Amino acid sequence: MMLIYRGHWRPIAISQVFALLYVAFMIFIPMQVMIIINNYQDMNAAIQNAILIGIFAVLTGIFCMVNTVYAVRIAEATGNYIRNGIFSRVQSFSFGNLDRSATGELLTRLTSDVYQINIGVQLALRSLLMAPFAIIVSLILVGITSPQLLWILVVVLLLSALTFGYAMNVMQKQFRTRQEKYDLVNNDLQENMAGIRVVKAFVRQDYENKKYRSINDGFRKANVEPLHTNAFTLPAALFIMGLATTLLVIFGSPLVAAGTVKIGAMLAFFQYTFIIIAQMWQLSMLMPQIVSAEASAGRLKEIWDTVPDIQDSKTARPVVPENVEGKIVFENVNFRYDPKGETDTLKNINLTIEPGQTVAFLGANGSGKSTLVSLIPRFYDVTTGRILIDGVNVKDIPQENLRNTVAIALQKAFLFSGTIIENIRFGRTESTYDEAKAAAQVADADSFVTAQQDQYDARVSRKGQNFSGGQQQRISMARAFTIRPKILILDDSTSAVDIETEGRILDALPKFLSGVTRLIVASRVSTALAADKIVVLEKGEIVAIGTHKELIKGSQLYQDIFDSQLGGLKPEDIS
Repeated sequence: MMLIYRGHWRPIAISQVFALLYVAFMIFIPMQVMIIINNYQDMNAAIQNAILIGIFAVLTGIFCMVNTVYAVRIAEATGNYIRNGIFSRVQSFSFGNLDRSATGELLTRLTSDVYQINIGVQLALRSLLMAPFAIIVSLILVGITSPQLLWILVVVLLLSALTFGYAMNVMQKQFRTRQEKYDLVNNDLQENMAGIRVVKAFVRQDYENKKYRSINDGFRKANVEPLHTNAFTLPAALFIMGLATTLLVIFGSPLVAAGTVKIGAMLAFFQYTFIIIAQMWQLSMLMPQIVSAEASAGRLKEIWDTVPDIQDSKTARPVVPENVEGKIVFENVNFRYDPKGETDTLKNINLTIEPGQTVAFLGANGSGKSTLVSLIPRFYDVTTGRILIDGVNVKDIPQENLRNTVAIALQKAFLFSGTIIENIRFGRTESTYDEAKAAAQVADADSFVTAQQDQYDARVSRKGQNFSGGQQQRISMARAFTIRPKILILDDSTSAVDIETEGRILDALPKFLSGVTRLIVASRVSTALAADKIVVLEKGEIVAIGTHKELIKGSQLYQDIFDSQLGGLKPEDIS
C-alpha cells in the first residue's frame, strides 16, 4: 500500500474525513430517535429533533457521495499508476527475464490483477476505516445509554471476528490459486490465437479445444472455491444478527419492564445493533475483495521486485558511436542460459573480428550462432570470459549507448501496428523520410513499399500480418540500417527472402554502411560465401575459421554443409 499510495495521502485523508462525517451523522440519528421517544410529551422538542434527523440524513447522503467520488478517483489513479509502473518494469527486463515470463501471465497481471487492486482500493476507502469507526462509536453510545446490554454486542463482535477471520485466511490462498489458473487460460489463449493458422493447417482444432476446455475447467473450479467460501459469510452474518436480536429480547425486555432501561434507549440499542451488524456485513463484503487484491498485489510485487539480469555497472562509461571502429574480440567466452545449469551453450569462444570486416557464422540449428552474436549487445551476459569492442569490455558500456552502436535485425522479424515508415524509424525516430527510404532501398523493400497505395504511409496490421515473411524481414532490416550503427548484426534475417534478393541486399550493404563491421548469422552457405571470414560452429564451439576457399579445403564440416546445400556446384566455381 505504501508503494501505491506514496504521494497521494492528501486526497486519501480528505476521503476518510468525509467517510467519518458520514458515519458520525448516521450514528447521531438513533440518538435523536431515543430523545424523541423518551420525551414524547414535549412536542416542540420532538419536532426540533425530527428536523435534526432530516438534516442529519441529508448530510449523511452528501458525505457518503463525496467519499465515494474520492474513492473512485483514487482507485482509478492507483490502477493507472500500477499499470504504468509494471509496464515500465517489464520494459526494463532483460532477454533472460522475458524468457522466464510467459506473455499471457504478464497480460493477466497488467489487467485482471490491477483490476482487483482497483476495486479493493475503492471499497477500502469507502468502508475500511468507516466500518470500525461506526462499530466503536456505537459501542460507546450503547455503553452510555444501556451499559447492562453492552455484553451482547461484545459477543456479536467476537463471533463476527472469528467467522470472518477464518474465511479470510481460507480465501487468501484460494484467490491466489484462481489468478494462477487465470494465467494458464491467458497463456493458452495467447499461444493459440498466435498459432491459429498452424492449428487449422494441421487440423488440430479438436485437440486444441480439448486442451483449452481442460485449462478453462481448472480456472472455473478455482474461481468457484472462493465464492463458496464467501457464500458462508452471509448466512453467518444473518445468524449472528438473529442471535443478537434474540439475546436483546430475552435480556432487554425485563430491564425495560423494571424501568432500568428506557424504551427509547432500547429502540436506540436495536438501531445501533443493526448498524454494527450492517457494518460487519459491509466488512464481510469488503473482505473477499481485500483478500483478492492482496493476492494480486503479491503477484504484481513479484514483477515490481524483479531485478533485470543485465545491469549497467556503476563505472560504465558511454562511448562516442562516431569514434567506434568496430573491432570485436571474444576472449575465452563461455555461456549458459541457466546459471544454475551444468551445460554451456557456448564453450571456449576465442575470436577476433577486425573493423569493417564481414563475418558469417555458419552451423547447424542449435550450434550457438544466434546466441553468440546476442552477447555483443548484451541481450545476455557471458558466464565467463569477456567481449571487447575496440578494447572496451561491453559490460563497461551503458546498455542504451551500446545498442545505439550495435544494431541487430533479429532472427524473427516483428512489425508494430502503425505505418511502414514508423516501423523503419523505430530505432531512430529523428531520421528523415529520405534516410528511411534509403535504408529501405538497401533492404530491397522500396519496390514493394512504393507499390502500396499509401507507399511509406501504408498501414501495418498487428504483427505485420498484411505482409509476407520476406517483406517483414526486409522492413526489419531497414529498421536496423536506419540507425547507421558501427556494428551491424543480421541474425538469420534473410532466411525468408530468395537468394537473388538476399544477394542484392548483401551487395548494397557495404556502400550504404561503409566501414561498418557486419556479422551475419547464416543458415544458407550462399549467404556466407562473400564474407571476409566464415566462422563454423558445432555444439557451441568454434570448429573452423577461414574464407570459403580455405574452409572448403580444410574443414570437413564446412564441406558437408556445402555439399548438402550446393551439391551440384563445384567449389572451385565459387569466386
